[in-house]
Amino acid sequence: MYYALVGYGVGNRALATKLKKIGHRVFVSESRYLSDDEKSSLLSMDIEFEEGQNTERICEADLVVVSPSVKPDHPVISKCPEKTVTDIDVVLNMKKPRVVIGVTGSNGKTTTCSMIFHVLKAMGLSSYLCGNIGEPVANLLGLDPEYVVLELSSFQLFWSKQLPIDLGVILNIKQNHLDWHPTFEHYVKSKLKIFEFAKLKIFNVSDQSLINVDQNDDTFHSFEPLVVEEPLSQITYDGRSYHFKNDLLWTFQNLENLSAVLKVFSLLNVEPSVVLKALEDFRPPRHRMEFVRKINGITFIDDSKATSAAATVSALQNFTSRNVILILSGKGKNENYAMLVEEMKRKVKHAFIFGEIVNAIEVFLKKEDFPFTIVNDMEQAVYNAMKIARDGDVVLLSPAGASFDLYEDYSKRGDHFVRVVQSLQEGEG
Repeated sequence: MYYALVGYGVGNRALATKLKKIGHRVFVSESRYLSDDEKSSLLSMDIEFEEGQNTERICEADLVVVSPSVKPDHPVISKCPEKTVTDIDVVLNMKKPRVVIGVTGSNGKTTTCSMIFHVLKAMGLSSYLCGNIGEPVANLLGLDPEYVVLELSSFQLFWSKQLPIDLGVILNIKQNHLDWHPTFEHYVKSKLKIFEFAKLKIFNVSDQSLINVDQNDDTFHSFEPLVVEEPLSQITYDGRSYHFKNDLLWTFQNLENLSAVLKVFSLLNVEPSVVLKALEDFRPPRHRMEFVRKINGITFIDDSKATSAAATVSALQNFTSRNVILILSGKGKNENYAMLVEEMKRKVKHAFIFGEIVNAIEVFLKKEDFPFTIVNDMEQAVYNAMKIARDGDVVLLSPAGASFDLYEDYSKRGDHFVRVVQSLQEGEG
């Protein structure tokens, strides 16, 4: 088989190595210029490549494996769309594990996949976490796990042709990635594609973009946000009350994620009590509504992973009064910020903004006469927030934009916020 790999990121690098080892012909096409190490590696494996361009030589291959970053309107790929697949298509159709669980959604994918994987490991089941998270899917070749948990982005789903998924989960669909998808409808269609692949479909019945899912089909199974009981150690699921003690999961987002996880395991015939017990020592991935510290009664929270307006709306839903000082930052994704500003009016007393997102959101804030201040950087945002904050307030970094205007990734942005907060002293402000 002759494979053309378009893009030479982490996934396709791993796939090139595996494919070559098992005797396939491989050609790499990368629009950027490759590093000397990358070229040396390809030459050592006798893999042909081109750099600085993607030529029509791509279409000579039997299959074209597209990196998720490649956009739908790519001029060369559009000439051979019937050949395009992802690394996930290639690997899972070579050898399918017994159970494949695919998870997508605008928010919560990584946390939900990590929770599912955590429970599987706690139960002693051989499992592997990959896709848009964890190890490259190509590393599955040569392994034999019973369960595979796949985090799937809208980009991966758009390019995928046939994924052998046993349980497919859609957590939610909100406006996101409209700098990649030409329309919101295009984005929704890409997300819904997981249901074309999955034998059993799991969806959030409370999500507006999913309310029209055909619930009469017995392959569809819905979940909804969990009912929480006081004190915060009891939850109600499927009409029954369960003890659950993990303070790190008592957020609006994580209770929704937990409901999806419970539904996944119910379809795998695992009791909710077993799942909840396994998750009592689970720690969510960092930079997701993560408590940093409290100073003078002011709580600082790092939600740097909120890279869209919808994610920031979800973050604000954790608060019941207008006591939030919000830090917005980053690069917008061609979103409409009207819904975010409406939620800010209910929960936020002041916003500090820096980065490219200023140009995108300023007009929405001015239209609503919302109090905000444009600052130069993270230091100014935190220091100024500290000056106006009072006992009982929350300073929340929930940027509503990607980090790439100023930071390598969202984790670097979150780490910067944490460092600045940790530098503050009691009595400041």
